Amino acid sequence: MYPARRVLYVKLTLMAVFWSGVFPAVNIVLKSMGLFASVFLRFWLASLILLFLLRWREQRLPRLSPREFVMVLVLGVLGISVYNCLFSYGLSLVEASRAALIVPTNPAFTALFAAILLKEHLGGVRAAGVALSVLGALWVLAGGSFQTLANLEFGAGELVLVACIFMWSAYTLLGRVALSSLSPLALTAYVMAFGSVPIAIPAWLEHAPLAQVTWQGWVALGYLTVFGTVLPFLWFYEGVKALGAARAAQFINLVPPLAVLEAMFLLDEKLTPGLLAGMALVVAGLYLTNKPP
Repeated sequence: MYPARRVLYVKLTLMAVFWSGVFPAVNIVLKSMGLFASVFLRFWLASLILLFLLRWREQRLPRLSPREFVMVLVLGVLGISVYNCLFSYGLSLVEASRAALIVPTNPAFTALFAAILLKEHLGGVRAAGVALSVLGALWVLAGGSFQTLANLEFGAGELVLVACIFMWSAYTLLGRVALSSLSPLALTAYVMAFGSVPIAIPAWLEHAPLAQVTWQGWVALGYLTVFGTVLPFLWFYEGVKALGAARAAQFINLVPPLAVLEAMFLLDEKLTPGLLAGMALVVAGLYLTNKPP
């Protein structure tokens, strides 16, 4: 293996490790910082870093056409403002380990919606992956209880996380259209910048003094900004450029089990038989969904 390719594989593995750490990190931040303030600061700071990198790499900040402006604004509100506020709220109600097996099924649901709405070819293998991911997510939603699953007795936190899945699938499908005219770096930098602005108002109205935030909360926020947002994005698209989207996406399959392990280590959460079964179904489903044709 060439040294450059080896370094890339290390980056993509670290990408999965860093993304999986988002689940316990959000939990830690919310213990001393307001929900809206944490989301605003994370993406406002991340957007500043990405805009600086965009200016450095492309020697300019691309001007948006009226169509691109509307698209970026919609993506920002949908994928940053609404999605991440719902995501953080869901994590305040549901264990990080369970959330880590529900939310990462996004690729499977996106593939399903793309097949239904955009008439994209799904294929037998990917269809099986979607089915396993959905089954695993439902099992985790039900807490490993057949009775809860049969009666569809889900709590508010679980329903919020399900809404996140649908929200992110819509964001992904809309993003495909926007990517036809903007580079991935430009699109993400603008989307984060536009998406962080609406959160500033509820963050201010929240009246949660930043002076009361613990050092653990600030460290977790720094982690979310740099290691949970900026670096994984840069490394993922580096992997897409060198390996292709399908092969790079395979590393995302590592996120659910890694997030469960990190939640056990950092938050002292327990690995139950139901959680283990759900994890096996979700990981197998994501593998088949993201498997190169």
